[in-house]
Amino acid sequence: MKDSLITAINEISNNKSLFTLDEASIKSGIILKFLSLLGWDPFNINEVKPEYTIESKRVDFSLRITGINKVFIEVKRPSENLEQHQEQLLNYSFREGVKLSVLTNGLTWWFYLPLHEGSWEQRRFFAADFFEQDVNAIANRFVELLSKSNIDSGVAIEKAENLYKSRQKKTVLKEALPKAWDKIINDPDDLLVELLIETTEKISGFRPDVSNIEKFLGNLHQGTASIEESRVIPSAQTEQSGVPQRHPRSQATGYINKKVQLIELLGKTYHPRSWKEVLIIVSKEMFRRHASDFDKCLVLRGSRMAYFSLNSNELSQPVNISDSKYFIETKLNANSIVKRSLDLMGLFGYKDSDLIIQAQ
Repeated sequence: MKDSLITAINEISNNKSLFTLDEASIKSGIILKFLSLLGWDPFNINEVKPEYTIESKRVDFSLRITGINKVFIEVKRPSENLEQHQEQLLNYSFREGVKLSVLTNGLTWWFYLPLHEGSWEQRRFFAADFFEQDVNAIANRFVELLSKSNIDSGVAIEKAENLYKSRQKKTVLKEALPKAWDKIINDPDDLLVELLIETTEKISGFRPDVSNIEKFLGNLHQGTASIEESRVIPSAQTEQSGVPQRHPRSQATGYINKKVQLIELLGKTYHPRSWKEVLIIVSKEMFRRHASDFDKCLVLRGSRMAYFSLNSNELSQPVNISDSKYFIETKLNANSIVKRSLDLMGLFGYKDSDLIIQAQ
């Protein structure tokens, strides 16, 4: 069971086109597959009940044992904000006395103990992210919390309660917080950069540009929190061999404080003058090749910002793509530009290796 889950999770995390799927496709292509791997019979409506009715409302799936609702699962498409649907799911679960519920878009899974006290977030005891977390750890949790045998025996609820209140949660958080901080400093989110820009302007009256902030954060990561002392330190790979950096998704970082030298996109070499131009080149080439279904790009959004839009007013520094109706956000740091480029390419079936970047 665990090995099959690991294989399925890896397939999903390597398939960026899943971001474009609708809710129905997520249900049939991901949710039912995982339930089957976890020992449930998706063809038995007495076991996996779709569109379970609660008064005039419906929950997407109810997992049932001998006619009793054990788990409610609510499914959304990947482009939706899950936070907006927590209250609805937990209200359904509370009314029906269901002890365990799951809110998912197929890529991110949030687990809740609905009958506990506290806010929606406080009742969420575990979150699985197929793109960020260790696949073995996710598979173990899925077996513990959602396998039919554990649901039937009550072990799943015991495991959930233990996760909710045990020291294990504290230990994991204690280990994860420094890693999270390190990731933020080494690969700052665009919202963090913008927040620092605005706060600095409020304090000093002067507005720093993005490069100032990136240099500051880079130096902070190295233990020297200043802008003036910042300098580019070539990577060992660049110094020793001059070999272009290749970047599987897990390594699409480390570009801050570096200058792009050249890129190879689908075998063609370009010499962009800035990181901003890298994203523009990639976007134009993807539009040239896939104009008919370029709407896919609109699913690429952060938690509070869009990266592509039909409305230029939605973006901070919009650039039009090839005189089309599409605009792209260019107010991004170097790492984010690489990630957005790879995400866009992935939507159309290209591999990370189709984009090679050389930077110093």
